[in-house]
Amino acid sequence: MTIYVHKRFDKSFKKMALSDQVLLEAAEQVIRDEFEANLGGGVIKKRISLQEGKRGGARTIIFFRFNHHLFFYDGWAKSRLSDKRAKEIEDDQLESYRRLAKALLKADQEQLNALCKSGFLREVKSNEN
Repeated sequence: MTIYVHKRFDKSFKKMALSDQVLLEAAEQVIRDEFEANLGGGVIKKRISLQEGKRGGARTIIFFRFNHHLFFYDGWAKSRLSDKRAKEIEDDQLESYRRLAKALLKADQEQLNALCKSGFLREVKSNEN
């Protein structure tokens, strides 16, 4: 299984300097079934701590199905939410996530390589590689 990051995710967290090691740890938690919500269609919502106190976390959208690759697609800082009762993900956005998850989760290695080469995705590498 390979872990990928979509360029949208990198752009969302550009100012937060989220390391690949943090992403690898979050991916391992997802594989162990440790995440906040299964939103259906291979879409998962996962919290990631940013070491900034109680409200310093981030929310991430991950595409994953067991025995497939894992994709970090989108995310936002929890502090970005203006209303505690506000819906974090609107229904139309969730449907878009599900459509993209379906496409990425069924992509073959040649297609994934092409997406990496184009800059659409990048592979997350551990410090051991």
